[in-house]
Amino acid sequence: MKKNGTRLRQITRAMMENFTKIGRASCYYAVKSTGIYCRPSCKSKLPDPANILYFDTKTDAENAGYRPCKRCRPDLIDYQPVQNLARQMKQIIDSEFLDKAHVFQELKKLGVTPKRSIEIFKEQFGVTPGAYADRLRMNEARCRLSESDMPILEIAYTLGFESISAFYSFFGRYTDMTPGEFRRNAQISSGMEAEAETSFVYPAALGTITITADRDAITGIRFGEPVMPFKYGRNILTDMAAEQLAEYFSGTRSAFTVPLRPAGSSFQQSVWSALRDIPYGKTNSYKQIAERIGRPTASRAVGMANNRNPILIMIPCHRVVGADGSLVGYAAGLPIKQRLLALEREIFNHSA
Repeated sequence: MKKNGTRLRQITRAMMENFTKIGRASCYYAVKSTGIYCRPSCKSKLPDPANILYFDTKTDAENAGYRPCKRCRPDLIDYQPVQNLARQMKQIIDSEFLDKAHVFQELKKLGVTPKRSIEIFKEQFGVTPGAYADRLRMNEARCRLSESDMPILEIAYTLGFESISAFYSFFGRYTDMTPGEFRRNAQISSGMEAEAETSFVYPAALGTITITADRDAITGIRFGEPVMPFKYGRNILTDMAAEQLAEYFSGTRSAFTVPLRPAGSSFQQSVWSALRDIPYGKTNSYKQIAERIGRPTASRAVGMANNRNPILIMIPCHRVVGADGSLVGYAAGLPIKQRLLALEREIFNHSA
């Protein structure tokens, strides 16, 4: 009997979570025995199904006399304690990544166990805190090798490595060359102007993202690490873009304000401009885009331009689907495209 009751509670939770997945904008459940109402995703103890009532909106639940749960806070749209904690952790690592011991001490002050810290950070950014710190060290190593004549030994020690061999081993894990080879390749393009593009790798909810910019605008956003001959470096625009992307992934931003300048033909530019007109949480077909730019028979060409979009997410090529609504083609892969669309639909439906 006890097993049957446990199973029934599990089924009830699965049903409530499924309501959200299938598009119910604001499905809440209330517990008659406690007088509170919760989100379907609440981590509180599973209630007895006989004590559950369902409400489409939080207003309905409150009008019925139920109080909001203090754990999942269904009365607050942007209550995201885990995400806020993850951002605090990221800020600490961003500012102190060269001193591992200090990073550990500062993270410890947040009052979360090391194991839980790793779980939270990885859940929000797709990497562990240690892996993220290593990527920052790697970015800094690339910058110093390509932009200064500082001896490699000095670079190794200032980055916190105890020996030159440890630095070479670390560098080799991220590239197929030694620090010296990387520096020589970077020097080949030493005649480039100061305004040349630089790229920097940032963590994101769906994996690492490389953001490329010059002094005036973002010129590229791609998932994963960049390949040579990119020049590594961050500036105010890449940091601003990374922050806005973090807000997008957390569901608190639906439009971007950072300046964009994708490089492409006049036709590609017209397609990319049309992509930016697709509303958040909505999709268009290739045919609809072709008609919008005055080229109704150019669906195939629109598809090619869509595939060559250099600024992912901010120029939302993920919002373009097949004529039958199927997911077709995405530079970062269909699973990521599907997750982006699901994120937008959930936030759009919630705010509608």
